[in-house]
Amino acid sequence: MMHGSGARNEATLYSGPEHDILLGNLGFTVMTKSQIRDTLAFPLLLRFLRNIDKTSANQLVERPLALVKPFEVSLIRHQNLLEGHIPPDIWVFEMVEAGKIIYGDNLLQLFNTDFGFDSGFRMIINRLFGLNLCVPLIARSDFNHKMDVLSVNYECTKGILGGLESLLVLLDMYRPSYSERGCLANKVVEAYPEFTDPKDVIETFKLATQLKLDPHELDRLSPISYWFKSRSLLETCLRIYNSEGITAGGVFSDVQESSFAPVARVKEMLRFVANGRFDPRSFALHDLDETATKLMLSCVFSLNPQTCGKPSTHNERLISASRYANFLRTRGQWHQITDHITCIHPI
Repeated sequence: MMHGSGARNEATLYSGPEHDILLGNLGFTVMTKSQIRDTLAFPLLLRFLRNIDKTSANQLVERPLALVKPFEVSLIRHQNLLEGHIPPDIWVFEMVEAGKIIYGDNLLQLFNTDFGFDSGFRMIINRLFGLNLCVPLIARSDFNHKMDVLSVNYECTKGILGGLESLLVLLDMYRPSYSERGCLANKVVEAYPEFTDPKDVIETFKLATQLKLDPHELDRLSPISYWFKSRSLLETCLRIYNSEGITAGGVFSDVQESSFAPVARVKEMLRFVANGRFDPRSFALHDLDETATKLMLSCVFSLNPQTCGKPSTHNERLISASRYANFLRTRGQWHQITDHITCIHPI
């Protein structure tokens, strides 16, 4: 089954003078009935699928195509789905709404799409992690490469839209497509007096929607200014959620209780090893997600617009901390936003 913006025909393609750049997500959900594969070989299989040979893809492109995001692959045990162990979330809702079955039986009707408010909170955290990926770029003085600018502005656009989407969840008005959600920007801003400049916020939400659907103006925005605008909106959304009693402590509490199980610890180790990077200190952490989130929040909200692009010991420490936060959260998958850009060349 296919998920992400590609499944909704809203993938973002930037056409440059020399090659195309795919900014949108291409995600796949694979159902498997092999218990051994799920418990032991899951991380290795996931790594294989993410790095699968792109020879056949070469025949589908007419000129070089740069992939800013890796293919997203989710593996789910069929038995877990039958027993209702797959929690409802926004990506599940969007996958079911898209209804794109690539191969096999249609199992979409088995997914629970009744996600709660905590899904909106997790969306804010995810988008803040996206901004954190940008820290090693915007904090440096040599930040001027066009691909870097596009990547940062794209993450900022997703951050702004993540704020809009999280509030739509809180208002029970969430819609499966970017265009539908963008049309509701006025209603969202009117519902929350926390926005001190409603007109500017509405315009920001609408511009981000336009840029997500057609990214050809992305490189004209100031990435540093846009990054701080995205951070400001997400910070406001965090305050709104906190005022509703939804906090990081509450979201991570259930995960912490189960993370001490020996099987869970082995799975965590395999996830690090599968990505080819490992840090022994991670074994001392029984709450990797919460630790990574706290570290990320500290980095994102410590960055100062006056010091961006200037040599600074403080910035160097932030860059190191932001990379380590991403390392913990992704279990060694990547450190910064441009680490995994690949280019497919036509034959």
